[in-house]
Amino acid sequence: MKKHIKAVDARGRKLGGETPLLCTPLVGRTRERLLAEAAGVLRQKPDLVEWRVDYFDAIGDTGAVIETARALRDVVGKRPVIFTRRAESGGGERTALDVDAVVGLYDAVAASRLVDFVDFETDNDPGHVRRVRESTRRHEVRLILSYHNLSYTPGQDYLVDRFLEAERQGADVAMVQVMPRDRADVLRLLAATAEADEKARIPLISMSVGPMGSVSRMVGGLFGSWLSFAVGESASAPGQIPIGDLVTVYDIIRRARGGEML
Repeated sequence: MKKHIKAVDARGRKLGGETPLLCTPLVGRTRERLLAEAAGVLRQKPDLVEWRVDYFDAIGDTGAVIETARALRDVVGKRPVIFTRRAESGGGERTALDVDAVVGLYDAVAASRLVDFVDFETDNDPGHVRRVRESTRRHEVRLILSYHNLSYTPGQDYLVDRFLEAERQGADVAMVQVMPRDRADVLRLLAATAEADEKARIPLISMSVGPMGSVSRMVGGLFGSWLSFAVGESASAPGQIPIGDLVTVYDIIRRARGGEML
């Protein structure tokens, strides 16, 4: 029997529930563009949306970020929101904020209670990770700790430990994103996800990026990845698949398995 995984419930959507969730990234550079993008993608009914604030031109103005988060909440209603400043090394946009400023921004946004998750990279200084963890706990926001390697795919043991290290650091959700160089790399990522899924007690998210890795976004749920990022209007990472296509794939897999996704 598979061990129990503690599901993360955000506004009625369960990460680690019976079926993987679909999340659509929002990459608008202005408040107006972001809100229009959100309104458009909601028609495709994602389970969650992710605000990639590293794309936001006013990221350095905390007040503008909070006000935009409030307006975004009005648009998305009860749909959970992931707030992410992706570091440039992890595929994010270049910004003028140093890590201290990012930690301060995360604290302010968490305190606003306008978002449900924040995503922070595990390779940040442990002190910064600890500060973000303490802030999210204090303000009852969930923490995704993520590892990104956009150069290659490390060995399976190393990948498994990245998931488990995120759990050791206090994450509510652990994420691993890697770049494949060949088909074996994609299989290694899926195998590492399955192994970590047997050991971790928090939900996991994994993806092999780019065209070669796109299959991991389709079948990751069969290996223990509880969320896939899908294109609503604009992609935030290479290899993301349109949400309508992923819904179709998930439905095919569910029917083939007699109604069970996992």
